[in-house]
Amino acid sequence: MRRWRHCATGAVLAIAAGVAGCARGDSQAKFLPDFMRDKAPTPAAADPQPDVKALVRDRRQEIFVGDIDGVLVGPPHRKGTHWMFCARPSGRGAGGQPLAAQTYLVEIDGTIVGDRLPVDGAHWCAHEAYEPS
Repeated sequence: MRRWRHCATGAVLAIAAGVAGCARGDSQAKFLPDFMRDKAPTPAAADPQPDVKALVRDRRQEIFVGDIDGVLVGPPHRKGTHWMFCARPSGRGAGGQPLAAQTYLVEIDGTIVGDRLPVDGAHWCAHEAYEPS
């Protein structure tokens, strides 16, 4: 009987020592007391809304190919970690032909311009309020 008691005590101590060496518990773990939980991470600060007018005004030749006279831009919209805005350039394209009335969806990440996709009249860009850049 004594031998089993020593074995049980030894097993409990071995488990307790093993658990004591573990890392702290997840901040959402409900089965642990508060002092054993990690603190919840602080959410990252949201990046500010970009000034798309200034971006297009300063870099329109990088965004659109050709001799661009002006660009009408819509307000920026968040898409995950990126921003999107609608743009309507005017001027001459790369081949020297006048640009047709085309609306583009432009994706940006900070000051890095990503995709520039032409959209049709059924897209939500058709309902945006545009202002000159």
